[in-house]
Amino acid sequence: MRGWIARGLAAVLAFAAGSTRAADFYEGKTITIVVGFTPGGGYDQLARFAARNLPRVLAGKPNIVVQNMPGAGSLVATTYLANNAVRNGTVLGVIGGGTVAEPMLGNPQARYDPRRFGWIGGRSGDHFMCTLWHESPVNTIEEAKTREAVFGSTGTGSRTMSFPVALNELVGTKFRVVTGYPGGNEISMAMEKREVDGFCGWGISAIRQRVPHWLAEGKLKFLAQFAPGKHRDFPDVPLAMDLPATENGKRAMEFLAADAVLAWPMMTPPGVPAERVGELRRAFEAMMADPAALAEAARENMEIDPVSGETMERLVERLYTTPPAVIDIVKKINEAR
Repeated sequence: MRGWIARGLAAVLAFAAGSTRAADFYEGKTITIVVGFTPGGGYDQLARFAARNLPRVLAGKPNIVVQNMPGAGSLVATTYLANNAVRNGTVLGVIGGGTVAEPMLGNPQARYDPRRFGWIGGRSGDHFMCTLWHESPVNTIEEAKTREAVFGSTGTGSRTMSFPVALNELVGTKFRVVTGYPGGNEISMAMEKREVDGFCGWGISAIRQRVPHWLAEGKLKFLAQFAPGKHRDFPDVPLAMDLPATENGKRAMEFLAADAVLAWPMMTPPGVPAERVGELRRAFEAMMADPAALAEAARENMEIDPVSGETMERLVERLYTTPPAVIDIVKKINEAR
């Protein structure tokens, strides 16, 4: 019993000491959260949610502002964070999880090593859906093998490009991808206007947050889900990694589906002291358990099911042990224009 008490006391004292150090550093400072997408979407929502709620639980109570830096599925922001941002914990990032794989896949614009980022945490995992507007003539993956459907995309390197291309390459669908949309908000509006048939790579949490009435009114059809397992509310929608005929194809889909764990990440640039990353992780976890923050999230229909920074860090390390043959398949998918 005395040992248990001693360990508990040590943990409390360590947390208190960490809070003191964070207060010494952050008091009177401003944190900038760089978002790799346009305002109005799920990533921007997470950043602004953190800007309002993180100061309450981060010692020193710094001011937090949000800076949108859209481009190439958040590759522009990720590259900036890796190479140009201040490395002391006053600049954070909210990026697309798909950018983690870009250096592995040979993208020359991806001038960074994701293993060097300080992964703070994510508001939740997600299930990314290949979704069609209800008026589309395609209803199932089998039908998509014989009839074309058009998906909107932010561009090469984003899940909105890699997911439909993966289905084309590994399953035999006939999807056409139209690029150039700044973010998911614009893709969903284009789908409603019938500029495109659908949105492949749309998180179910974002759908429920932005357009819950579309679900209630049956406006959306779901062809496949990219995730480690099926969403409890969509048991009949197939997992993308179950669809390819070959084992390497299945593993390539599984590689892409890792994005579901890295769905809504917040991170620091490389080189931020480990102690400060730890302070930010503790504050992020506290924010995600804070009653006021949870009440705000509920009002905004924003799903909270936190993924720890440690979990993200371990997944990134695992991705970098993927067999070369599987990486070659994913590279081919990623290089599609």
